[in-house]
Amino acid sequence: MIGLLTRQVKKHFEAILAIFALIAVFYVLKSVKGPGALRREKIEQAREEEHTTLLPRKWVPDLNKVFPVEHYQIPTHPDPKCTPKQNLYFLRTHQTGTSSVTNIFYRYGKEHDLNFVMYPLKLHLNYPGRINMLYLERMMPEKGYNILSQYTRHHQSDVLRIMNPGTIFTTLLRHPVDQFLSVFNNFDIKQEMKNLLPHHNPYEEFFRRPDKIAMLASDSVYHLIQNSMSFDLGLNTPHFKNNSAVDEFVEKIDSEFHLVLILELLDESLVLLKRLMCWNLNQLVYVKLSVNKEYSVSISDDIRQKIMDWNSIDMRLYTHFLEKMKNIISEQDESFHKEVALLKQINSDFSKECYEKVFPVYNGNKIGYSLRKSHETNMTCKELATDDVTQTHVIGLKQFKDKLPPSDILMVRNHMQNLKKHNPAMLDWTDVYKVLHPDKSQPEKNEL
Repeated sequence: MIGLLTRQVKKHFEAILAIFALIAVFYVLKSVKGPGALRREKIEQAREEEHTTLLPRKWVPDLNKVFPVEHYQIPTHPDPKCTPKQNLYFLRTHQTGTSSVTNIFYRYGKEHDLNFVMYPLKLHLNYPGRINMLYLERMMPEKGYNILSQYTRHHQSDVLRIMNPGTIFTTLLRHPVDQFLSVFNNFDIKQEMKNLLPHHNPYEEFFRRPDKIAMLASDSVYHLIQNSMSFDLGLNTPHFKNNSAVDEFVEKIDSEFHLVLILELLDESLVLLKRLMCWNLNQLVYVKLSVNKEYSVSISDDIRQKIMDWNSIDMRLYTHFLEKMKNIISEQDESFHKEVALLKQINSDFSKECYEKVFPVYNGNKIGYSLRKSHETNMTCKELATDDVTQTHVIGLKQFKDKLPPSDILMVRNHMQNLKKHNPAMLDWTDVYKVLHPDKSQPEKNEL
């Protein structure tokens, strides 16, 4: 009798323990936050910060930095008496062809010994956060900053604060369907969101529930998945569904940027930039540094429409500035189209004269070149084929050479020597060494 009672008590006791264990597991799982929950918390936090009153800034805008309106107007015809402008802000958007355009500004800046806004050897300026203004002001050269072309999010007050007076504001847009597909493939969104991997058509799976799937992305790509050009230009994610905020945003960008380039009309855009900046066509030569694959050819009309709906703000932004670009072009004189044709010819001639072979590198996302023997020492051919990371390193070494530790210089040397194996036409370490040490013709053996 006692044994039977003992067994029943033990049985009930084990059942009670199991119930308590299940309750404990429930509360533990409830306290663990998945990627989606963490993402929603961040969005809510950003929404709250939008409405938080910030402390007054010590810095106030210097009205003398803004020149008369004529300074920022695009001429309708070439002006042989104009003075070249050397202060430029180029807001880099993602997957829009900015590598080739930025190469123009890197070369122009080096040719005219201009100063760049950058953290030493960094392609980004704290993207997607705010620029560290105090650091940049502390590192500011005596003649100030002339060119800002590193990745950053647009904040007009930051640019006006750090740049020299009369700076021209410009950026580059691409059709949102092609831009989204480029992000999706080049940033390997399928790998980011594991549940897309098993599907033969990841686009269809993504758009089956885009809001939920986007929540699974890491911080490094989340802001690139939807309306990324608008995000780069300063529109915060909580405002994506606020129509009045979007209207104000487009008007704001229109009023703050003096020229918005369009990738699909790149040569026309660059000729307009040439007239605005009073540069010459030879300074606007470029070659492709990234592969712009035609991903949109392989998608259905239904997926194309879903991409445009998902990136509706980027569509509004792009459509607005595409129409504006066409209006500006229509106002140009007859010589404009001759200049566009001449720029196309100059680009074609440079490519034929400089390079023997063109080939894809880095999983097919970038383009490499090999030089013709007759142009192996041509610095323009080398610089045209040099990627933006290496250009940043080269400029950083020159601009901050007295402030960088030897380990950073060694890192740049190793980086360039490794890249040279994939892109033989790019700058050599010896080319950079000559700039750093003009008194020496060649580096020592231990410096190679």
